[in-house]
Amino acid sequence: MVKRVLVGAERLKASLPDLSLSARSMLLVLLLTAVVISSLAVIYSAFLYRQAFNQQQQLIQQRNALEVEWGQLLLEQSALAAHGRVERAVTKQLGMYVPSPEEIVVVR
Repeated sequence: MVKRVLVGAERLKASLPDLSLSARSMLLVLLLTAVVISSLAVIYSAFLYRQAFNQQQQLIQQRNALEVEWGQLLLEQSALAAHGRVERAVTKQLGMYVPSPEEIVVVR
């Protein structure tokens, strides 16, 4: 690949003396335009990369916050579903109790 570029550059260099002044200036303008377009493309791609990186960082922070919230919700669920708490709530609010053996009726 590099060899091809060097060969092409040598051919261009060899043909430059044969070119007229207007052809040289046209070539110079063309090369300058190519350099400017290339530099603008590099700047734009760097801008897009920074935007994507910032968005990724925001999404990572959001994921971390959601993971923390999920852990808190799991702790809250386990605390609310604890056997002792449920038994106290049923006894106080609903008046339920564990029946004595005399109150148990077996249905067949």
